[in-house]
Formats: sequence, structure tokens, C-alpha cells
Amino acid sequence: MNPPGNSIRDEASIDVLVVDDDAATLEELIEYLSKAGLRCQGAADGWAALEKMAAGVRADVVVSDLRMPELSGMQFAERLRLLKDGKRPEIIFVSGHAGFDDAVEAIRMGARDMLTKPVDGARLVRAVKSAKLIRQMQHAQSPASGEAAPATVRAPRADATPVDPVLRRREALKELKAIRRDRSAHFPADLFSDPCWEMLLDLYDARLAAEEVTVTSLGAASGVPLTTALRRMEALQAHGLIDRVEDRGDKRRTIMRLTEQGLRAVENFFEAYLGRRNR
Repeated sequence: MNPPGNSIRDEASIDVLVVDDDAATLEELIEYLSKAGLRCQGAADGWAALEKMAAGVRADVVVSDLRMPELSGMQFAERLRLLKDGKRPEIIFVSGHAGFDDAVEAIRMGARDMLTKPVDGARLVRAVKSAKLIRQMQHAQSPASGEAAPATVRAPRADATPVDPVLRRREALKELKAIRRDRSAHFPADLFSDPCWEMLLDLYDARLAAEEVTVTSLGAASGVPLTTALRRMEALQAHGLIDRVEDRGDKRRTIMRLTEQGLRAVENFFEAYLGRRNR
């Protein structure tokens, strides 16, 4: 008997399709995943993987080598993007020679992660299970309706002593960071793995302190894999909240800053937060 909520999956439906032109690596990756209880199939290259999918094989996640002859991992991912959302698997890249540009391109291809070779088995299993869970959650979610009503900011009393708004926001920022530390002490970190909000707070903190934040340091402070951090930075940029600026003093560095729109959004949040707290 199947557990409640689970349906019988047909033989063509698997958890992971592993794609690598190196036979030893392919076998190793499949072994890691199979030992974790995941249903896997392997393909010797991107073309073989596409043939399997055309024949009806459906995978929740694809783990693909980045460097492959004839059809590279990026070209393979480009073809996967042509599939409808409900049929498009999550993709994780593995590579022994990936650089920063590769990571950025992987994000644009919609990759969930990029792992370096030799691949750590435990990390691979975590990445695949996380991607599989995201896919399941996306399928289960229904469109949300309605919008939240705007927060009402309480007007200050006429006889109240004026307080420097920057100091008030700094205090609120300290509170939120303390809440984050307390949360991390009592809950598993991967329950709160999306770093967007933390990135915005860190950039705002740097803005108040007149400090610069590089892409590398912002990604490292986010507490998630670099590819995940870069993907979320891309999302924040797409919404016009942050921007990249070349460091004139060091051409190798890229600075991340809040845009004026991002700064207004964060400060409006703090005003609403402080107004609600002081009611």
C-alpha cells in the first residue's frame, strides 16, 4: 500500500536524470543518489538525455555535466527551457572547471545549483532533494489572490521629542538582525534559505555606514551556495532594487548597492515596521 498522499509512479517517471560523458563519473553520481533512495537514470551526453526524454522519460531533476562534447551542458539546458513549465525539470550543473561567468550563465539558464568536481556526495543529495522539493511545491501552489492592504504609519505625537530617523532605522535593523540570530539558533537554517531579504538588509546596513559591499562578500554573507546567491541577486536586479557598480579603484571587484527605488522600499518598510511597533 502507498503512503497517504503518494501516487504510484510509472516506470518512465524518475527523480533524477544524470548526464555526464565520463562513464566513471556518471556511475559515481548515480550511486550517490541511488543510495539516498532516489530513482535515477543515466545518459552519456546531452543528446542521449534528450532522446530519453523524447521517449517519455520524465525527471524531476536533471544533474548535468557542464563540459560535454557536441552538446554542452548550457546548450542542453537551453533545449530544456523549450519545455512547458509543468514538464521542465529542475537542473543542477556539475563541473571541474566552472568560473564566475559560468555560474552567472547557469543562473540565466535557470539552474538551481552548480557543484564542483570531485562532487561531494552528501552535498549532491542535498541539492537534488532541495530542487525536487521546490518543484513539488511549485506544482502544489495555487495562485494567490488579492493584495495586502498598505500598512498605516502612526503619526508622531505633537509633544514627542524628535528622533533622528536614521538612528531609529539603525535600531530597527539591529532588532531584525537579532531576530535572525535567534531564529537560526532555534530552527534549521535551510527552512529560511532564500537570502533576498538578508541581502537587502545587509546592503541597507552598508548604506547607513557608508561602506561598500562586493558581489563576493554579499554572496558569502548570504549563507547559501554562490550560484543561489547570484541567482537571487539577479532577481533583485530585475526588480530594480539593487545594482552592480564597477569598482574604479580595483577593476577586479564589482560593488553591489541599493538603487534609489530599493532604498525607498527598505526605508518605507522600516517606517511601517516602526510605526506598527510603536502603536
